[in-house]
Order: sequence, then C-alpha cells, then structure tokens
Amino acid sequence: MICDVLMKKMYEEIPELLKSLADRFCERRAYSCLLRFLPAFFSPNGLTDGWEDCRTALADTMALCRDQLKPDEENDLHKTMNLIDRMLADR
Repeated sequence: MICDVLMKKMYEEIPELLKSLADRFCERRAYSCLLRFLPAFFSPNGLTDGWEDCRTALADTMALCRDQLKPDEENDLHKTMNLIDRMLADR
C-alpha cells in the first residue's frame, strides 16, 4: 500500500520536474541543453524502456552541458534521475 502511494507520487513528480526544466532551458535559450534534454521530455511512455531512455537523456544533459547548467537545474536533473532509478528498481 505504501509502495503504491510512493510510486504514484513519483509518477506525478517526474513530469512536473521535466516540464520545469524544459521551461527554464527555453527561457534562457539554452539550445545545447535542450538538444540533449528533449528526448527525456518525450520518452516516458510508462514502459521501462521509455523511462530508461528518459534517464539516459537526463544523464547526457548533465554530462555534456555541465558548464551551462544552473545549480537549481543540476539539482532537478539529479532529483529526476534518482526518482527514475528508484522507480525502475521497484519494477
């Protein structure tokens, strides 16, 4: 029962974090970050492959755009990757 509540919270929190990151990258016109990030935004489809693709795109964004990320964006990328890792580990 508790596990179901936590999974539901993760499913709700991840899209909010992804939308927030997309908005911030667009606002500052961080095109190289968007290039790496957009696959993460569109890949979650409820299947493990989609979530893994999302996590990979987030990790690529973190690695290849590290010098362009603001601290709050970096924290949100880490948080989202951790949520996806926990969700995939529970499947």
